[in-house]
Amino acid sequence: ATGLLLVLPGLAQRNTPQFLRLSEDNDALNVRGRGTDREYTNGTRLEVYYTKNTKPRFPSTLLISLGGGAHIQDLYGAGLTHLMYTPWDLTREDITPESRPYTGVLSATHSLVSADPVRHQKLTTAIGLGVLGRAALGKELQTWMHQVIHSGTPQGWDHQLPTDVVISYLIGYEKLLVQPSANVQLLGAMGASLGTISNCLNAGITFRAGIFGDYFTDYPLPSAGRHPGQGPASRKCQFYFFIRPEGRLVVHDAVLQGGFFTGRRADHTMGRDLMKRGFGQLEYGAVFSYHRLGISVSETLLTAQYGGAPSHQVGNLTLFVGL
Repeated sequence: ATGLLLVLPGLAQRNTPQFLRLSEDNDALNVRGRGTDREYTNGTRLEVYYTKNTKPRFPSTLLISLGGGAHIQDLYGAGLTHLMYTPWDLTREDITPESRPYTGVLSATHSLVSADPVRHQKLTTAIGLGVLGRAALGKELQTWMHQVIHSGTPQGWDHQLPTDVVISYLIGYEKLLVQPSANVQLLGAMGASLGTISNCLNAGITFRAGIFGDYFTDYPLPSAGRHPGQGPASRKCQFYFFIRPEGRLVVHDAVLQGGFFTGRRADHTMGRDLMKRGFGQLEYGAVFSYHRLGISVSETLLTAQYGGAPSHQVGNLTLFVGL
């Protein structure tokens, strides 16, 4: 987080900062009010979004803009992400073939959200570079967190995945399918992830209902004031609910099957025969924003990702601050 804040002055010289977004995933944030501390157990993301005042340079040239008109709105992002995965039983010191390996993921990301409000479409591309395994400091972070909340110390981190490199490229496309009224709309989405951390395809839909602005004009932040070349934001206050079912086809998942270079040296990885190549998830939640502040609260339900795995619930709390 400190490193990201240090780059803000440099970004401001060539770019116009738009907003900050802080997002926290945790399996303790669910409607049941009970944490499971297993599977995908925690994820933290800090991102700054900005518009460019100059021609894009490397690595921004690796990202894809819809281009082709003055109405296209390109919003760039830079961020840090930390993810943490653990098996279902943290009290065991040994490892079992049917359990998920311990691991963390730490990466820096650079993204571009390219929106076309005329054709009601949005293209998101992102590149990531970081580390998987011991160097991601998952053991140190979870042990410290458990000490703070006076919970039992996880016992199996000595068997976590060895350090490996994370190189990723993500692409996602969204399109308005139908909007019967100003307060209800249905969006379609499809995407892919390539690289050393994950190779998968996904598709889904998003249903929104409530008071909201143009999804293809207001960027990911609901109502952050003025946008370049635009008038005032369409909604100073927004409040809406959303439901997002999604299906995913997985070719390779390094947090289960080990890193690209060091997977064979791992104490334990998920066997290919136990991997489920397809699984589904359902996210639902609500978004509220007023002027330059916004908050999103949601929960995601995931089906089993490998043989013997439980279904899983992960909550999310996201804060937006317009700059």
